[in-house]
Amino acid sequence: MVKQLENSPSVRAIVDEIADGIAADKISPLDAMLQFCRLCEALRGGDLICDWHRGCLDVPEFCNVCPPSAKKRP
Repeated sequence: MVKQLENSPSVRAIVDEIADGIAADKISPLDAMLQFCRLCEALRGGDLICDWHRGCLDVPEFCNVCPPSAKKRP
C-alpha cells in the first residue's frame, strides 16, 4: 500500500509541497491544514484508500463512507 501511495503523482506532489514548506519554515499552520485537506481529498478521490480498505476489511461493494466531495471529479 505504501508503494502505491509513493507512486501516485498527485499524492507525491502534495506531500513534497507540505514537506518542503515545513522544512523551510515557509508554511503557516493554516496553509499546512489546507494542504493536508488537499492530501486527504487526493487519497480518498484516487481509490487508493478504497482499494486498501477492501483488501484488509470486509467492506460492502457499495460503500458511501467517503463524502461525495472526496470522490473523483469528472
